[in-house]
Amino acid sequence: MPPVPSFSHLPHAAQLDLLERLTRSTLTKHYGLDGAAVRMEVQQYEDNAVWRVTPPGRSSFVARLSVRDGRPAHQQRSEMRWLESLAASRTVAVPKPVTTTGGQYVVSVEVPGHDEPSTLALLHWLPGTAEPPYRRPGVAEQMGRTTASLHEHAATLPEFDRPVWDAETILLKGHALTDRAAREQLGTEGTAALRKVTELITPALHEEALKDRGRIHGDLHRENMIALPDGVGIGLIDFDDCGTGHYMLDIATVLSSIRRIAWKQPGSYEQFARDFLVGYTKVRPLPVDSGRLLEPYLLLRDVFVLNFVTTAAPVNADVALWGPARIAGIVANMQAYVEGDPYPGTLAFA
Repeated sequence: MPPVPSFSHLPHAAQLDLLERLTRSTLTKHYGLDGAAVRMEVQQYEDNAVWRVTPPGRSSFVARLSVRDGRPAHQQRSEMRWLESLAASRTVAVPKPVTTTGGQYVVSVEVPGHDEPSTLALLHWLPGTAEPPYRRPGVAEQMGRTTASLHEHAATLPEFDRPVWDAETILLKGHALTDRAAREQLGTEGTAALRKVTELITPALHEEALKDRGRIHGDLHRENMIALPDGVGIGLIDFDDCGTGHYMLDIATVLSSIRRIAWKQPGSYEQFARDFLVGYTKVRPLPVDSGRLLEPYLLLRDVFVLNFVTTAAPVNADVALWGPARIAGIVANMQAYVEGDPYPGTLAFA
């Protein structure tokens, strides 16, 4: 019998084809769906392979198959419990988890030739449009209210078995600084800039009020925010990076993601930020010293991105297409910051 080919050596399309077949089989075996009959539409394939799954005559689901550097099953179950609680509270629109016929949130999936544990989670599809039209009147404020509502709900819940997103985890122990292959992607000058940034912002990141730490989304960029149908508000998706951290990291992530597309229109980003923060404060106060902390958290967010890109680009063809340019842009911004320029996205009025 010929040896099973290594999963990592398969072409990108062949990997995705194999994962789709395994997902169809798992849907049949564990979720009572006819895996052969569902329509599967790829949403992304990075650390996770994600599909929109639509059975004939039924509403859609999201199938997320974690195959690389995925969270352990017990951490995914914690994520699902939070989503279940959010959905039940009706404070924030999120995808509600679907349990297996045996009542489980997460299913183990054996991927031939793959040496990492793989798991499947199924959730209800959240209808709406990704990337809310941030310049439309009222949308920025809605995005701020939703972010604050997420933090307000998170503060009421005790147990949470998820990663901690702080200076030590993202900066000091992050992939970009600790892995040789990652440092090669950054280059000598980029690595030096990142080391200097770490030295400059770590003290501020340690000045945190306990009340401003709690459950955070962890990857709250504009593409993970959904404009709900009929303009009724903003929903949130993709909680795969949720964890415990400072609420400013979520705030900085939203602002950074809008700034990346709004900077060409003078004043557009600043207006969005004002309205977003107004919306946030209508639900809960901004974190203590938010104006001073925004800049270091904008930098921390970009280090989070560097950790992801330098990990994923060597093994994922999709990330390899856009990753190097993203690394170069972040490194250039960090070099300018080290030389005394404000970091992109910093606000004089925050």
